[in-house]
Amino acid sequence: KMATTRAAAKAAMAPAGPRRAWALKAGSVKSLRLKELPPANRPGYGEVLVDVKCIGLNFADVFSVLGLYSATPKGEFVPGLEFSGVVREVGASGVAAESVEFASDEARRRAERESADLRPGDKVSGVVRFGAYCTSVLAPAHQLRKIPTGWTLAQGAAFNVQALTVWYGLQALGNVKPGQVVLVHSCAGGCGLLALQILQKIGAKAIGTVGSSSKVSVVVERFPGYMSDARVVVRAKKPKDYAAQLRDALKAMGEDSIDIALDAVSGSYFQPTFDALGPGGRHVVYGAADLTPHGDAVWSLLNPMVGLKLAYKWLTRPKVDPIELPAVNKSVMGFNLIWMFSKVDQLLGLMDELYGMDLEPPLVGQTFAFGDMPNALRLFQSGNTTGKVVIHVDNDDDGDSDKNQ
Repeated sequence: KMATTRAAAKAAMAPAGPRRAWALKAGSVKSLRLKELPPANRPGYGEVLVDVKCIGLNFADVFSVLGLYSATPKGEFVPGLEFSGVVREVGASGVAAESVEFASDEARRRAERESADLRPGDKVSGVVRFGAYCTSVLAPAHQLRKIPTGWTLAQGAAFNVQALTVWYGLQALGNVKPGQVVLVHSCAGGCGLLALQILQKIGAKAIGTVGSSSKVSVVVERFPGYMSDARVVVRAKKPKDYAAQLRDALKAMGEDSIDIALDAVSGSYFQPTFDALGPGGRHVVYGAADLTPHGDAVWSLLNPMVGLKLAYKWLTRPKVDPIELPAVNKSVMGFNLIWMFSKVDQLLGLMDELYGMDLEPPLVGQTFAFGDMPNALRLFQSGNTTGKVVIHVDNDDDGDSDKNQ
């Protein structure tokens, strides 16, 4: 084990070569091009250079590639929020950090402090606003975490973004408590499965929804004794039928209403979910899968129906009158973590809580090779996935070969 650690550290300190990255100007999956980029700059104080081994896909990637995110860079850019890999170099004190754009002075100071705990050869998972679709990444040290013992690099790339997303929604906004009833949309996906694991850990009750009956067994088998067929709703297409499904699921649990809805679907399912909330209920929105276009681009002359369907869904999207909220005693909250990178202490505090829960490694449902990134995005975009979709940058990073010892 000591020899392996020394070999990894020695390899990590070798000179970095050219990088490969998927880049595009936002608008279409077809625009993604695999390019060779110059070697990364050496890291400054607070910066860490990581050789990427695995990349985790997130819906934010799809929205940024299609140009539906207001945060998406205007010109050509490298997408990607989440990755795992091996530390190549840690920026030394006194060396100016010029490559990473820190979200705030607080973020810079925290990165400088956190860098002291990292060494070449460490296996880490990381989060960046953009740029993870690359064979090496320069990241702020505070946005990296050492991968827990026994986890693979793929599992490391499947945890941080989605776990932080659901925990922020459940804890910071939803104020979840033991015994409360929580509806988790898309509960067979990466976020959904992590949300269920967290809710089970803290003693809350859960109802899950999925888009296809084939996903029910994934949920029930992963949470025996906690989730059952009666608690996993296969969403009906018509809102009134879906509303009846929610009533049946609540009745089977001996409950009348939902305390928190963790909603990544929205669209036509928003109103029935909101109506199922009890007094003081919180509807937390962090995605809109029902409004996600299926296709390489939002608009195409060859397939104009994609754009027309999206336009129709957009025009008929749910709307909430804030004047009515006090009368119904419910709230609607939304968030996007990409705008919260400056809230360093809050987010890192939540991450500390997550890692302190001793959660099971996340489910990696589908894996792709780095060269097959466009097809991985297409499958992820389709909604026909379970767990996390992970890209392997090296072909030997599957199974136990990349397990952290």
